[in-house]
Amino acid sequence: MKVYSPRRDFVIVEDYFSDTQAAEWLALIEALGSDALRGFHHPFVRPNRFHKAPKYPVKKFMCLGLYWNPEDYRYLDRLPYNQERPFPIPEEMKNLAQEILSQFFPWHDFVPQSVLVNFYTKDSSMGLHVDKDEEDKVSPVIGLNFGSTCRFFYEDEKGVMLDIRIPGNSIYIFGGSARLMRHGLGSIYTNTLSPGSEEFLQNKERVNLTIRQVFSKARA
Repeated sequence: MKVYSPRRDFVIVEDYFSDTQAAEWLALIEALGSDALRGFHHPFVRPNRFHKAPKYPVKKFMCLGLYWNPEDYRYLDRLPYNQERPFPIPEEMKNLAQEILSQFFPWHDFVPQSVLVNFYTKDSSMGLHVDKDEEDKVSPVIGLNFGSTCRFFYEDEKGVMLDIRIPGNSIYIFGGSARLMRHGLGSIYTNTLSPGSEEFLQNKERVNLTIRQVFSKARA
């Protein structure tokens, strides 16, 4: 396990998950994602001046807890395309979030309210953006990376864009002063599939989860 901070309030923990743990989490994600009503899907995205019908930039997408709608950037209690309620966040995932914070990013009163699950392939990436759609813009975002190593772009304290590699079976956390930093995801590196992922993912594929507190504690 390797722990380091590329900038203040941004922590990366490489090899946080063992092979067995990674396989167990991926099995859970696959089971939830296979549900025809609430699982992985291709969401609608808000049209812009470049594209009348833009595509969400990953292969498939799913939310647990509150649903983040890429069409209007709001968090919803029901899925906009069929009015089903999303899967609740599993208790073991809530417990994992608390364990991660207690170990690496001390934070009081964090309430997991939404988990965004993105499935990336060699043809997908995420451009530079700021996670600003949540009412709570201070509490940390907890990221879980399974599968292949990705190139992660981030903004340092001076506003300079830098990049690092985040391997599979690793986690990252950013909050506080780093909560609104610009960041994005670029290349997925070949032949970097992490142990425990082989049954679920192929070369240059990865699954990324971000656990978020959306509202203030008063509305949790």
